[in-house]
Amino acid sequence: MDANVFELSIEQQFKLQCLHQEFQDLEREEVIDYLLDTMQQIMARDNLIRDLMKNSLF
Repeated sequence: MDANVFELSIEQQFKLQCLHQEFQDLEREEVIDYLLDTMQQIMARDNLIRDLMKNSLF
């Protein structure tokens, strides 16, 4: 697998920097809520990908 696959694009790096600046102004609880919402979305995406791969293989 190509190591470049794991590198962030310029746009992704910019968005990450914007989020970093935005988080500086948030309270701890707001950051935790954002993190938990993001983790839930990642888990749902993983489930969708796993389901799509399972259904395409059989």
